[in-house]
Amino acid sequence: MEFFGLSPIELLVIVVVAIVMFGQRLPQVAGETAATLQRFKRSLTDLRRETGIDQEIYKAKREFEEAQRQARAVDPRMELSREAAAAKAQAAALAREASLRSEPGGMTQVSAASELEATPPSGSTPALPGRPDPGSAGTSPAAGATPPTADPAHPGQG
Repeated sequence: MEFFGLSPIELLVIVVVAIVMFGQRLPQVAGETAATLQRFKRSLTDLRRETGIDQEIYKAKREFEEAQRQARAVDPRMELSREAAAAKAQAAALAREASLRSEPGGMTQVSAASELEATPPSGSTPALPGRPDPGSAGTSPAAGATPPTADPAHPGQG
């Protein structure tokens, strides 16, 4: 068991030293020390009241806590996952639309690149480069589109 970070043996040594040093005057010295500490505490309280430091500390603490709440509310991971989900949904919609527009010969009337350029997701750039559908080897991608790259969904293409 410790008291003020001191073991019982250390406390006993302090008491013995105090008795040896002050002897009969120990109660008087203890009273004077307590009175001095009370005056110091009272003057510190008066100083804090006069300067208004407590109010300033309280305001600063409230502002800090509010900033922490706002920082937790704006989680960048949530924004990124929403943007990724929107881009994924748009890519799936474009793929469905392209498959519906394809002719029996495999030629696509509207390339995916022009679709991506026409309807970019809000606040982001198109994630997929334009590439023609399978079987459109003789056609070129829309103007301004990047050349086709390897497509993991269609091995051998690209």
